[in-house]
Amino acid sequence: MSKNTRVDVAEVQKVTYLHDFDRVVQGPTWGYPTEGAYYRDASCCDSVLAVRIPLFAIHAEDDPIAVREALPLQEIKTNPFVVLCTTSMGGHLSWFETGGGRWFAKPVTRFLAKMASSVDLANIPKISKEDRLIILDEPNKVPLFEPMRRKLQVITRL
Repeated sequence: MSKNTRVDVAEVQKVTYLHDFDRVVQGPTWGYPTEGAYYRDASCCDSVLAVRIPLFAIHAEDDPIAVREALPLQEIKTNPFVVLCTTSMGGHLSWFETGGGRWFAKPVTRFLAKMASSVDLANIPKISKEDRLIILDEPNKVPLFEPMRRKLQVITRL
């Protein structure tokens, strides 16, 4: 870390909490002005809205890093392609079984097998770039939210 000229090692030594670490290490390292900007950019909220293939996500409610309050629950509920499984225990990337195995592979494998046998990916509608554009001078047109684009793109005809 001392080789990274953007990181103040003295500030790193004062870190107590994860958000402090993100402010003094992650932000400067990756060019974020604040830890909030880093969190927004790292968030899956917009990505979850854009998912158009079946997605199975597992979250442990005792995860000390990806806390329950950060889950994009509203976004997940609005997207029929996303299934969220929450567990009371599992920590961050764990879900160990007695004997040392990890149980998460079993439900993931079952989900993938079900999707392979039951979902026709060819029938998922494709959206063209033209469908995403908003022409404001056309009657009854309203802005369309495109999750993977941070700023609304509006085109007006002259």
